[in-house]
This record gives sequence, structure tokens and C-alpha cells, in this order.
Amino acid sequence: MIKKYDDLPAWQFKFDEVSANVYEIIGTSELGHKVSAKGLDVDELIEQCKEAAYKIEESLRSKKC
Repeated sequence: MIKKYDDLPAWQFKFDEVSANVYEIIGTSELGHKVSAKGLDVDELIEQCKEAAYKIEESLRSKKC
């Protein structure tokens, strides 16, 4: 399943169940940056990936100024 979030419009996140109750989320930006997390708690994995994506976006914004 692929999901987008309004607060990260340049990113899409792919969700996979890689083993019984083990999930992997891979986020990819329009510029090709990637973040990922693997584990048991999907909500926690989403937050980890989104936080990493926020940091990348922040870094990109600070380099443009």
C-alpha cells in the first residue's frame, strides 16, 4: 500500500508486511531521498519515517537560504 500525507506533500510512503506482523515502511521524496523503518508497531514506524523526512526537508530548506 502506498500512502501520502498532507504535511509531507513531496513524499510517498510504501507499507509492506515483510513477515508475520513485521512491517517495513519506505518513504521516498520527489527528489529521490529515502527513509525507512522496520518493526512491529506500524504507528511508531510511520512516526519514525515522517520525523526523518521532516529532518531532510528542513535540511533542504536551510541549504536554499
